Amino acid sequence: MNHPSYTGVTNDDRRIAAELQAMGAFDGSDSDQRSALEQLVDAISAFVTWMRWKGEVSVYGCRVGAGYARVLEAHSLH
Repeated sequence: MNHPSYTGVTNDDRRIAAELQAMGAFDGSDSDQRSALEQLVDAISAFVTWMRWKGEVSVYGCRVGAGYARVLEAHSLH
């Protein structure tokens, strides 16, 4: 395992790296996962968008601003 230099002294760096490893400091997968709060905010955002879309369709019979929404979606994909 390649660990960064903490003190510059090989034996000390190896000891520090071993202690960090024992504490789980190098168990990486947690940083790749999204937090529950982030997932909740995304879910609420998707629900609000869905509600707005359903409201536009039920009131006007079509999605208001659909052309403009397509332009925005096309730009967000790039």
